[in-house]
Amino acid sequence: MILDKKRIFYFEDDPRNRAIAQMILEHSGAVFGFDRWGSANGIMRLLGFAPIDMILLDLMYPNNVTGYDILRMIKAEPALAGIPVVAVSAADAASEIPKARAAGFSGYIAKPIDMRLFPKQLAEILNHQQVWHGR
Repeated sequence: MILDKKRIFYFEDDPRNRAIAQMILEHSGAVFGFDRWGSANGIMRLLGFAPIDMILLDLMYPNNVTGYDILRMIKAEPALAGIPVVAVSAADAASEIPKARAAGFSGYIAKPIDMRLFPKQLAEILNHQQVWHGR
């Protein structure tokens, strides 16, 4: 399987998006963890999921929190600093991809995710290839 035993954690506030990603990733062999994000407990859940191969991060959350805010918290944790973080977002890719690159994301995948391509895109990022996929 393309993501066999890769440990992938997803911050996503929409239960439907989380369920779709979980189904795809588990079918591809990944071990899946998630948090909907709403407090500092999200970083604790993330740390508790270690070892982590990749973090997926939505960019839009309620309560004036953004994926960029969460990325800064992730990068501030020494144990998480080297883990690739991928933006997965329905935001306008033309404007978000340059911002995501500048912020330090390892890639960008537009929603709705392509069920066939998604595992391959993540495998490419894990293999240090560039994936900046907008719609």
